[in-house]
Amino acid sequence: MSEKMFTGTFYGTTREDEEKKLNMVKEIAEQKLNSIKQDATRLQDELKSLREVYDADDKEGLAQWFNTDARFKEVRNDMRRAERAGKKPFFGRVDIEDPDNERRESFYIGKTVIAKDPSSPEVIDWRAPISSVYYDHSLGSCEYKVPKEGIFRVDLKRKRTYEIEDGTIKDYYDSDVVANDDLLTKYLSKSKRNVLSEIIATIQQEQNEIIRKNPRHNVLVQGSAGSGKTTVAMHRISYILYNYDTEFKPEGFYIVGSNKVLLNYITGVLPDLDVYGVRQMTMEELFTRLLYEDWDNRYTVRRFDKTEKSIGIKGTGKWFELLKDHCREIEDEIIPCKDIRIEKNDRLIMSSEDIKKIINDLRELPVIRKFERLNDVLMTKLENEIYGKYHSYSEEEQKKLIRKYKNYFDRFYLKDSVFELYERFVTRQKETDHDIIYEKDSPDLYDLASLAYIYKRIKESEVIQEASHVVIDEAQDFGMMVYKSLKYCMSKCTFTVMGDVSQNINFGSGLSDWEDLKKVMLPDKYDYFGLLKKSYRNTVEISQFATDILRHATFPIYPVEPIVRHGDKVECRGYESKESLSEAVLKQALRMKDKEYETIAVICKDVYEAKEVLEYLDDHTDVKYFSGEDIEFSSGIYVIPIEYSKGLEFDAVIIYDASDEAYPKQDGYAKLLYVAATRALHELSVFYMGTLTGLIADPIPEDRKNITFEDDDFHIKPVEFEEEFKTKEEIAREQANEGNSDRALREKYGPRTIEVKVKKPQAKESVVKNKAAVSVKAGIIKPVPGMIKDETTKRVKESEFGAAPESTSLKPIGHGKINNGIRWINKDETKLEIVTGYGILSIIPVSDETVRITFSKEDNIKLKPLPKEVKYDPQVKWLCADMRDSVEVRLNKLTVKIDKRSGALSFVTKKGTVLLSENAGTSRQYHEVGKVWWDYFDWGKKEKLSARSKDPQSWMDLCGVAGYISHGNDEDPVLLMSGNGYQILVVPGIKVMSCTVMPYGNYLRFENTQYIDYIFRSFGSI
Repeated sequence: MSEKMFTGTFYGTTREDEEKKLNMVKEIAEQKLNSIKQDATRLQDELKSLREVYDADDKEGLAQWFNTDARFKEVRNDMRRAERAGKKPFFGRVDIEDPDNERRESFYIGKTVIAKDPSSPEVIDWRAPISSVYYDHSLGSCEYKVPKEGIFRVDLKRKRTYEIEDGTIKDYYDSDVVANDDLLTKYLSKSKRNVLSEIIATIQQEQNEIIRKNPRHNVLVQGSAGSGKTTVAMHRISYILYNYDTEFKPEGFYIVGSNKVLLNYITGVLPDLDVYGVRQMTMEELFTRLLYEDWDNRYTVRRFDKTEKSIGIKGTGKWFELLKDHCREIEDEIIPCKDIRIEKNDRLIMSSEDIKKIINDLRELPVIRKFERLNDVLMTKLENEIYGKYHSYSEEEQKKLIRKYKNYFDRFYLKDSVFELYERFVTRQKETDHDIIYEKDSPDLYDLASLAYIYKRIKESEVIQEASHVVIDEAQDFGMMVYKSLKYCMSKCTFTVMGDVSQNINFGSGLSDWEDLKKVMLPDKYDYFGLLKKSYRNTVEISQFATDILRHATFPIYPVEPIVRHGDKVECRGYESKESLSEAVLKQALRMKDKEYETIAVICKDVYEAKEVLEYLDDHTDVKYFSGEDIEFSSGIYVIPIEYSKGLEFDAVIIYDASDEAYPKQDGYAKLLYVAATRALHELSVFYMGTLTGLIADPIPEDRKNITFEDDDFHIKPVEFEEEFKTKEEIAREQANEGNSDRALREKYGPRTIEVKVKKPQAKESVVKNKAAVSVKAGIIKPVPGMIKDETTKRVKESEFGAAPESTSLKPIGHGKINNGIRWINKDETKLEIVTGYGILSIIPVSDETVRITFSKEDNIKLKPLPKEVKYDPQVKWLCADMRDSVEVRLNKLTVKIDKRSGALSFVTKKGTVLLSENAGTSRQYHEVGKVWWDYFDWGKKEKLSARSKDPQSWMDLCGVAGYISHGNDEDPVLLMSGNGYQILVVPGIKVMSCTVMPYGNYLRFENTQYIDYIFRSFGSI
């Protein structure tokens, strides 16, 4: 195909062309920056005025202040983006051809979008879908995926990477594989301060794969030293917030590290990635946070010695299992499993067997969940007793019983603190293992993990959603106790876990492999375990030296592939005395400083050795001690213990004393020495006193020269989650079908203005006048006497009521979310019809407190007659109001609100109380083959739900269970009752299942029907 046939924006490739493009983009960025500065000045003046006008106690003024201040902070962030864009607007470019559409395009890629016209950006964001072509593909045919638009196949003609400094092009490279080793070498040859800011331009395919993994699933990554795992995690946060902004917010992210300086160091890159407001904390701080009010300033956190035996006990998964057993015993102590009887007549309300069954069914859940369930079941049984046909209670007796047994089990909450409960546990464990250390006022990390678990399991009284996604760095440093507790306490979160088991320097705890952690963190088949093999930190010489240290140990090692960047050979120098050793180290540090290395580290075995070295060096030159608590990290010579160097990197490193005495030839010391060696970017020197450790001096055993983990040694890898993507052709066919459907709907309905005037409808023949089936008395819904079924009616079909569904059918059949947003509405005398992106929603007023709801894929559906117990009022008055964000159907005693964006319904009383809402995220779904509908409701956790059985005087409890509530015949309608003051009825003939089981969601499932159809009825007195 000739190039002349192609359309699109394709830029020139000469240096002159590139500089012209750069100047144009800089001009746009400058204009944007000036506009933002004007906004900032305006908001600053507005804040000043608010301070002058409003008093500190003025609530209205305070609200305006907070709103304006929030806008001002966002504008300041915009200003930072624009300033960065002006200095380095882009770092990459891809030229692609789309032969099918005869288009040829050039896309420049930067850290943020730069555009005059948002629909035609001059620079696209690195997180955009098409940018994956730059990171993942070689020249030639390739594809990329765009959510909701499908798979795009293109021909990649050019991939170019730029070096731009202060708005000037220094150089550029065309490469088949992005950021080849030559280019990486240029970046990595700079000081370590520049590495983090530049890595966005040099992300490799294996890194990009992890960055773009779906955040709804857990990710566990083994990354060798210098593989960029920490920076990949930071870029992953940025990617998630950019592409999943409706689900994940910055404040919902926690970054967890081993010390403050590491956290400050790694999160310093986040503003450069357009991420603000992410929380960072150490693991100890996270667990103290999870203790809430049970943690106060009386307590301090104890730093344990990595060699103490106690952490080798408390840090294990076995400790967690013992603690679980302890919590079960506490539950059995505090929850009385005795028959509950009414004192007046000794009538049994709830048996001890019922209580035991509920406890066992919910055994692993927190006590608060058990109490909620027990209270719900008790109240349901009490209602059955109070309103049973064989026993009658006066209204005063009813109220008294309700007061007595409402929240009956809450009285058994423990008043003991979590510290007292844990001390009981530790005391028992010390009887069999005397090495256990526990200081009551100074718990260590594993004590905190245990305390947090006890709090969540036993003491929690209010469920708080802590975070939506947690990123853990240096994951190998923490034992399984930490992860099992964390997974329990933050069960609603997803996790990104990064680490390297070869760097586990906690001899008695931590992780030596990932197998146990995989079982905890990767339970779902779509969770992901990944490898980062390539090392970008060290020179080839340093990397090989460090890997050879590991080959002297006995454990398998993960593969390390250093990029081709050569440097000086690692030298090992021996000395006879500590004085001569310290003097040689000083000279080497000063020599490195003269070579203009910004950061130089003298790494010591432990804190004691580091303080001795610091005392000597400090007398001769300017030197800094790094304690692990510092939050600032700058240039200069540092003396640092190995344990605090984890996750950091320095231009040059000196290992102080690598003698055989300091580092015996053992696995734990091999990991310790490996960490020290891999901190160096450009130069590594090893000094020792006496005899050099065998981990370096001894020849590598033949059977260890090539030993590594292989990919298939891990286990069967989890299934990789792939969102549903379709080709452009498939999407085009679907859009054509939708277009035809839209045209047909518009011909019938059309987007017309809502008429508020209402004509009184005529009575329908199918309506049977009857009394309501329920009443409200003493706060409890009660069936009305006299509404018992006709005993002469013969039942010809067997009822499915109460039957339990197959567990495999509880999870709705997989498909994407349906677009239920409102497109247009149509109103006549009898109903309001709403055309959504997926079907037609009808709200049909029946009486002052009753509406009929239908939802179908097609129009002109034929409705069945209303149930006999539903009274239709032909004179019902109602009006329709079109609000900014919603459409409302207003009756005398009930209002139905329909959210315009999601299409979700809310049923609201005259007093403004929301009785029930559909789930805004997923309100309705449909599976055409099975003719099955799902309607999702936000039923409250403490809401009492029950369904009428064959005997109108008995009811089935629906809380926390799944079961059929229809009767399998053509006479009895489904009747669902809520303690919040409403009913849902479904006309006979539709098979209906109710589900309130937590993992599957709250919904009604309508089977063998072409549409959803139910009646919602409230009570005016509520």
